[in-house]
Amino acid sequence: MLIRRLAECPPVPWRNGGGTTRELYLASDLRVTVAAEQSEAVFSDFSGWSRTIVPLGDGLSLLLGERREVAVPAMSGFSFAGSEHVRARLAAGPIEAFNIMTRDGAVTHRPLSLPLAAAPAEHVAAVALFVVRGSLALAGEMLAAGSFALVEGSDDLGEIERIAMPPDTHALAFSIERSSR
Repeated sequence: MLIRRLAECPPVPWRNGGGTTRELYLASDLRVTVAAEQSEAVFSDFSGWSRTIVPLGDGLSLLLGERREVAVPAMSGFSFAGSEHVRARLAAGPIEAFNIMTRDGAVTHRPLSLPLAAAPAEHVAAVALFVVRGSLALAGEMLAAGSFALVEGSDDLGEIERIAMPPDTHALAFSIERSSR
């Protein structure tokens, strides 16, 4: 199990230079970041990737293309193609947003609701977990707010179903699955 803490990740510029992000995990098929959304901004092009954004503070609106606007409430995920032209609108000022991206044709990601009723299915290669508020224990590790864990391997994945969610804790979880092609 890999653990990273957001506070240990320095801000780096977006591909398009329009903002900054902190990289929790980067691999050839998976990217997990927390972006600083400061103002209305155009998202970087990630053609060939599928993306999900989750506003961590106040929500935001996304203008997709030139016609479709979608309100994304705080702590709610919105998925879209990385090639889509997207611009963010912030009604309440700067926020941070959790982002998970998977390379099309290699892996996919899907949100999970915690706590899980059972261990992830056999086809799940990993679980990406980010603690937004509070703390939780996972496989003998205490994960506080701002902690990211990439849980892999059958022993550690089995620990996911044993997570106890204290009432003041909010965590995001996504299954990472190998594509079947």
